Amino acid sequence: MISKLKYEYLLFLIALVWVLFFSSVIQLQAGFSSWGDDSTYLYAAKVLYFNGVLDDSRPMFISAVIGLPFLFGFSTAFVIQWGIIVNFICWLATVLLVFKIIAERWNRQKAFVFAIAFILCIGNLAVAFHLIAEALFVFLLVLIFYLMHKFIQTGSYSFLTLAIAFSFLILLVKPMPLGLVILLLLYHSKKAKKVFTNKYAVVILVSVSMLFFHMYSLKKKYGDFTISYIGSYTYYNYLGARADCLKDGIAYIPGENPRTKHFISLSSHEMKTLATWDLKNQLLNNKVNLLKAYATNLYLNSSKGNSIVYATENQDKTMCFSLFHVLFKAISKLQNIVFTMVGLALAFYCLVKRKQQDVFRLMLSGFIIYVFLISGISSNEGDRFHLAFYPALLILMADFYKNRILKTVS
Repeated sequence: MISKLKYEYLLFLIALVWVLFFSSVIQLQAGFSSWGDDSTYLYAAKVLYFNGVLDDSRPMFISAVIGLPFLFGFSTAFVIQWGIIVNFICWLATVLLVFKIIAERWNRQKAFVFAIAFILCIGNLAVAFHLIAEALFVFLLVLIFYLMHKFIQTGSYSFLTLAIAFSFLILLVKPMPLGLVILLLLYHSKKAKKVFTNKYAVVILVSVSMLFFHMYSLKKKYGDFTISYIGSYTYYNYLGARADCLKDGIAYIPGENPRTKHFISLSSHEMKTLATWDLKNQLLNNKVNLLKAYATNLYLNSSKGNSIVYATENQDKTMCFSLFHVLFKAISKLQNIVFTMVGLALAFYCLVKRKQQDVFRLMLSGFIIYVFLISGISSNEGDRFHLAFYPALLILMADFYKNRILKTVS
């Protein structure tokens, strides 16, 4: 029998060996990528620390975390290294949180197996090698799940208070879960008094203050009281542009159509205004093509592998590169397809049979469906959107498997 602490140590050792093996066989180097979104996160960190200005697309908290070494006079090269270290810490912490949640809801042996399954999720590991927000974002998501699990398990409002606080904070990493945060607040609105009268209430006040300060700063500099302008940019250049191309009968090439070239010449406020007008116009006059574009985006984001793995090259001319490159591309693609299909199936089943499910399972199910549906606003992302629900699905699968076993025994 493995002792309590040894599972965590073993997971750490397995994770370390896997990272070293994974990176070496496909020559995936941790660091700055010139072709991805790395430059936008680095730029946001620079303008925050050197100019005291918030970026219009990358929120304050992720910029502050990545650029923290700038505060102490370190170089850009050190900041990039720091950002990658933060990513790997977040990835490993997510592994341990997945293990902890399943262990407390079932047992440590089964939790160990599901934690290994998360370690082997190609996309979740690959994004940690680049200076982007996904690793921190997924960690905060799973941390919120853990806190909600503890609230349901113990009834302690301290856990709910912290979950709400981190829900506000995560919007300053990526604004994508805004709809879920609103639903969380509405669902627990009757508990407001107990939430704000425990010792952790100050954490909510800090996170809310940060969020409103961020939105006020964007209003003052760019013209809109918003978390980020990234949603406007993403809709207009991906979903909206694809629908427009379908209407005109021309090929959709991301970033290459005339409307995109015009769009990037506008101010942030003008972009948001135009994107809002375009969405209303297409809903009124081009709704069929908008739906086709949306369905196409959903399909593409559910059927492709990880772009970071795809982009690796055999610079060292090793014999094993081609084998593992093809293998890991195929696995990341297969994981995206299978996780999406299984995730949607389990989530919809859980919601249909909601009277037989606990609140935690319903929360995970709603999250999986939400991420899937909102991914349709973008396109050609590979597995990048869906990575967010991989750990949620593993936790949900563990719960369903546990219940099936209990029913069989009884």
